[in-house]
Amino acid sequence: MEKYSDFLKRINYQQAELQIAQGDFVPNGRVCQKVNSDNSFKPFFGDTVVFNLGNRYKSQLAALTDELYKSSSECFCQKLAADTYHVTLHDLGASDSLDSISSEVFYNEIKLISLLRKYPISSEKIKMKSNFIINMVNTSLVLTLIPEDAKEWDKLQELYSLIDQIKLCPYPFLTPHVTLAYFKGFNQESSEKLKAKVTEMNQQSIEITLHTKKLFYQKFVDMNSYSNIFCLHA
Repeated sequence: MEKYSDFLKRINYQQAELQIAQGDFVPNGRVCQKVNSDNSFKPFFGDTVVFNLGNRYKSQLAALTDELYKSSSECFCQKLAADTYHVTLHDLGASDSLDSISSEVFYNEIKLISLLRKYPISSEKIKMKSNFIINMVNTSLVLTLIPEDAKEWDKLQELYSLIDQIKLCPYPFLTPHVTLAYFKGFNQESSEKLKAKVTEMNQQSIEITLHTKKLFYQKFVDMNSYSNIFCLHA
């Protein structure tokens, strides 16, 4: 498991000033898998394990998103519904083709049910605080989170390692975050305006407590449509 000190070093690149290259912004090609040319969400299928968030946190996050769209709506595609806000513990399957992913998702669910019978998840709270709103590899603006201390980080890592037995993530480390908005292309003027707004917003922070009673196995059919299948907490 990654140590808390190593995690803090790894996320040291995160800072209050939004990191976006000079000139016109072109989003990561992976956005095209999820977003249509009219900026609505495409069908995109898969499954995941996430911490659902309480209404109070969702309201706080919705206020942040509203502020971003009020300032720089031309930078983003369709707005995410507040009900979708979550903190991903571990991604599982994902594809823009239902036929290619359906079998994998079916077996992921079966494997997870079997795993939880062997290793039931107890009731646990994990205290987090926001770090910064950042550019996540030119796909989206996300609010990154950090655990309060090493003890809280270890709780997350134990859960992550458990789900890793179902399927290894393509990326080796967990970077807790909430996705606020997906990018679309925009010009230099909009880029500078967005950078100024995010820098201003990064002067504030919020606290979020995750709870295993809200840790769900979810399936999705696009980035605005997630369904709770079952809670991992016994």
